Amino acid sequence: MDIDTASPPLLERILDDLASQGWSVQPLALPAGLTAELAAECRRRHAAGRLARASVGRGSGQLIDEAIRGDHIQWLGRGETPATDRYLDLLDELRVALNRELFLGLEDYECHFALYPPGSFYRRHLDRFRDDDRRTVTTVFYLNDDWQAQHGGALRIELPDGEERDVLPAAGTLVVFMSGDFPHEVLPASRERLSLTGWYRRRGSGPL
Repeated sequence: MDIDTASPPLLERILDDLASQGWSVQPLALPAGLTAELAAECRRRHAAGRLARASVGRGSGQLIDEAIRGDHIQWLGRGETPATDRYLDLLDELRVALNRELFLGLEDYECHFALYPPGSFYRRHLDRFRDDDRRTVTTVFYLNDDWQAQHGGALRIELPDGEERDVLPAAGTLVVFMSGDFPHEVLPASRERLSLTGWYRRRGSGPL
């Protein structure tokens, strides 16, 4: 799918889902070639030691605690590779559509590669800090070829009615949800698990 086809069908499905239930799961959302390029880029960065162990908390309270989360991450910036720029362009199209149709006032987007070694996990949490309400919409895009249920590693989302939805991290699946509304966790997997995780942010009352 090229940028000009990121498009009415996909965008409309995401927008309709967010408006009606606050979350959306879209399999095969982006072209297989781009997904493969992004997976290869994540692995290259990890092999080069560029992905660091992720911390919990923020500011001076940040710490590394593998009893809470065990992923390794690196934040994306513009101009790094054609594949990452193309991904950021596509996600900016979604930002524009969210603002146009849902009036969310999203100003920017932050995103990182995340690699979970086998057996690692991320305990249940919300994607919004108590002292900073800018994160508004979460996105997760998965990069894992031939992922099977027996590999584990699902994203488990707690829905408002108390039910849980498990999403396998299969290559090409895009998950979008309202950041402050859905507690979620990453379950342990028997194989390496790759994703691009990001947040659309609006102007908020938290410190810059």
